[in-house]
Amino acid sequence: MSAPSSKGVSIQPFFPCVPELMSWEDWNGNLAIYFSQEHIMMLPEDEWRTVAQHISSLAVFEPYPVPSPNNFENWQDWALEFTLIINGPSY
Repeated sequence: MSAPSSKGVSIQPFFPCVPELMSWEDWNGNLAIYFSQEHIMMLPEDEWRTVAQHISSLAVFEPYPVPSPNNFENWQDWALEFTLIINGPSY
């Protein structure tokens, strides 16, 4: 049996990666693969704020209030907040 169609409705996939359990390279790489329809930058960990700022400008994330990386001390806290926002409260 096929899934019901949802004309005009974009269903966003669940992003299953937990930043506390991953390295920056793994988290950033998985995000780039999972949302491959967009060009997500792959930069070293010390440039995570540049990647985070770039993510906030991508069309796929426009419906979400992507947090500013300037409000976070480390990428894990920013990535956790970002993941909670895009996955919704059930995450």
